[in-house]
Amino acid sequence: MLSFCDFKFDHSSGDLLRGEKRLRIPKQTSQLLAILLEHPGTVVTRAQLQHTLWPDGEFLDHEHAIIRVIRDLRAILRDNPKSPKFIETVHKRGYRFLPEVDTTPATTPPLEAPSSPHEHSTPQQPKHSPPQEEASATEPASLTSRFLPDTQQHQTTTILPQQSTSKRFLELNHWILGATLLCLITVALAMESLRHRHNSAVAPESSPVSLGIAPFQSDGPGAAEMGESFRLDLTDALAQLPIIQIRATNSLNTMSRDDSSIRSISGKLNLDMLLLGTFHLRKNHLTAQFELIRGRDSLHLASFQYEGTPNELADIRDKLQRDIFLSLQGKGRSMQSIRGSTNDPLAYGEYLQGRELTRLRDPIYLNQALAHYQSAIQRDPNFAQAYAGMAADHLALRYFADPVKHQNAAKQLAQHALQLDPELAEAHAVLGDVALRGAWNFALSETELRRAIELDPSKSTYHAWLASLMVNEGRFHEGLSEINLAIADDPLWPAVYSMGTYVAGMARKYDTAMVYAQKAVSLTPDSPSSHNQLAWAYFTAKTVQGSRG
Repeated sequence: MLSFCDFKFDHSSGDLLRGEKRLRIPKQTSQLLAILLEHPGTVVTRAQLQHTLWPDGEFLDHEHAIIRVIRDLRAILRDNPKSPKFIETVHKRGYRFLPEVDTTPATTPPLEAPSSPHEHSTPQQPKHSPPQEEASATEPASLTSRFLPDTQQHQTTTILPQQSTSKRFLELNHWILGATLLCLITVALAMESLRHRHNSAVAPESSPVSLGIAPFQSDGPGAAEMGESFRLDLTDALAQLPIIQIRATNSLNTMSRDDSSIRSISGKLNLDMLLLGTFHLRKNHLTAQFELIRGRDSLHLASFQYEGTPNELADIRDKLQRDIFLSLQGKGRSMQSIRGSTNDPLAYGEYLQGRELTRLRDPIYLNQALAHYQSAIQRDPNFAQAYAGMAADHLALRYFADPVKHQNAAKQLAQHALQLDPELAEAHAVLGDVALRGAWNFALSETELRRAIELDPSKSTYHAWLASLMVNEGRFHEGLSEINLAIADDPLWPAVYSMGTYVAGMARKYDTAMVYAQKAVSLTPDSPSSHNQLAWAYFTAKTVQGSRG
């Protein structure tokens, strides 16, 4: 048993433990870790790794394959290659394992796992039962996927064997009683298994998994912008799955990736799971890696990796949505297709660039975004998401020039998006906002915003817009209720507290307005607008109190 930091590695079986809990680790990744642990503090060359991982030389592109396995191991250890704590890259030579490694005897000898008819397709067949299972049978197995430029995909799944026991229940001369007990136990286990499988099948529909998608790490020119726009689009895609509830999209913008931070923010935001990602972009080659983590204990649940060109991002998104669904749900059920999307990779690339520029909320970038959306629509006239994104871009532009023109354009584009796909939440929200601010049509605005919330119930923006509608209509109690829902969905997002300050002020709840304004300042202490809003809250509260006195 080799120990480093809070990890233990069983060299005989390839099991990696954190404390007393076992991490699921693919066989090849386990082999890589083994050779690094055998030579701590010294450089392990790529030639050594090649000989260990491919002793028969069956793999041709060893350089990229080694990089892939190193990245998989770093993902499991959550090691940042820019400031590594575990694996250091030694330029043009190899890799060095940084922590000290201690050797201790294994507490129990490994037991052979039962053979599997699919053993050749699994990346790891554990040789003994772990001290403590890291995830229950209802939690996802490790699922590693690669999307290659030739569009051929290889997927492997780690399946944990059932625990076995080496103890006999009775002496041989009591074999009849033993056989009877064994039959009773078998029947009980079968009944429990059927009950468990039934509960597992129906549980996601009644109790969806709350998932947060953290901003992706990036490496390479343009990777950061590409990753952020991809994250926002992935948020919309995963929100369509009935087993997943996307939460706190904006509250995760500043989170750290260490274990304590993951556990802390998951508790604050009530997240069952987190999805972390990394974008590596070199010239025209993209490697996208993702890790699914359980929130309460930062347990690694599954890894996904895809490779291709930036033009294949739409396919990567579709495959990641499918793989996460299969990882959480199992392979026996159908999955919704992504509403309003496109099969044209170039159109999708233009759409992502438009989304990223829209997010910047600058008139120059907003106008550039319109051109990208237009290019996407020209390539695929049925690309409903591009029409909805363009409509949202016009809503942002109305604050800089000719609000009537931009609101009319937003309305027309959103209506066209809904003709192509009636269930696009963003298009309904745009129509709700235009109805309120363009025509003061409260009834239509409420209808559209409630439809958007019905389609995407955890989108804090839609709750905030509905709260603004309510207080403008004099329905203060309902407005405060909606803003509280918005805050509950995204409790670390400064903008939602700014909207809350406005809603509470309109409702004449000045103490609540000051609390919201103070929270916005605490989250963004260097923001002039947050301090200005807090000053307004103080001034309004004091003025009202003075007039009452």
